[in-house]
Amino acid sequence: MFTPSSPAPNPWLQTVVPRPAARLRLLCFHPAGSGTSFYRPWAGRLPADIEVSAVSLPGREARYREPLQSDYSVLLSSLYAALRPTLAADRRPYALFGHSMGALLAYGVALTAARLGDPGPERLLLSGMGGPGTVPPKPGRPKWSDEALVADLREMGGTPEEVLAEPELLHWILPVLRADYSVCDTFRAAPPSGPLLTCPLTLMGGADDHATPPELARWAEVTAGPATQYTFPGGHFYLTEESPDAVLATLTTELTAQVRRY
Repeated sequence: MFTPSSPAPNPWLQTVVPRPAARLRLLCFHPAGSGTSFYRPWAGRLPADIEVSAVSLPGREARYREPLQSDYSVLLSSLYAALRPTLAADRRPYALFGHSMGALLAYGVALTAARLGDPGPERLLLSGMGGPGTVPPKPGRPKWSDEALVADLREMGGTPEEVLAEPELLHWILPVLRADYSVCDTFRAAPPSGPLLTCPLTLMGGADDHATPPELARWAEVTAGPATQYTFPGGHFYLTEESPDAVLATLTTELTAQVRRY
């Protein structure tokens, strides 16, 4: 029987609306250059049986005094070491959602849990990033000029124009973006020879994103569980710009099916 608990605060996690009696915890991993605020609107719009916790990485928001991490393996090791005791103490089942860079980190957390024999996610939801074996989008961006990075941000969408036009804000944003792009560039995963996970997958992407539906579908190779794929109107930031309501409706459907099991 499920028993609610109140785990100790963890600087790597931010829960906007605490729901200690919720039967499922959804851990969300943000895209490059972003932070926990990316998922703040979700907290009050998903069912009460789901608690949304956004992963907080070093070097931004409340953790801005900490050094940025730019190597995927190093960041994943620190991240999992921080999440592991919290998830063990919480004892609730959990799901993982990651968009773009966040998809790589969510996958890494699920894979690390499997390799260590820890309880894994009930569902892994990956968005806006091709699976193992696909060509990384725009490699080398950490070395681009400021002007090239700003032009790329403008092309992808997701960043207000008033932010891109403000030099003082860019002074803080661009170093974070470069570190996060380095995390993406140092992710290494060849197509698996067999399933590495057993959990079900939900794959999501924008119809006009650089991560195409066939590239997203490559994630299905990493699990022995079922994989469901959705394509929404929009580009890379379809989930916050063109299709936020449809995305939340889909998340509700996918996660409610997990909640009903408990």
